[in-house]
Amino acid sequence: MASDGTPTPDKVTQLATERAALPRTALIGIFGNSAAPGALVLERGGKVSRVGIGDRVAGGVVAAIGEDALVLSSRSGNKVLRLPKS
Repeated sequence: MASDGTPTPDKVTQLATERAALPRTALIGIFGNSAAPGALVLERGGKVSRVGIGDRVAGGVVAAIGEDALVLSSRSGNKVLRLPKS
C-alpha cells in the first residue's frame, strides 16, 4: 500500500519483487498520468531518483516520459531508457 493509503496494484507488486539484470542507469518505474507523468530512474551507485519532464538525471534532462520509456536529452544526443521486460 502506498503512503497515501492507495492500494498497490498486483502487477506492480509482482514486478517489484522480480530479479532483473539492469544497466548502470535504468528506468525502473513510471507513474502519474499523461498530464503529469513521472518516473523512477536507477542511477550509478544504486541511487533511485523520482523525476518528471524537465528534471536533470544521469547526465541528461528528461525530455519525455511514455507508457514504457523515458527519453533523456543531453549534448551528445537523446537516450531512450525502457522499462525492463518481465
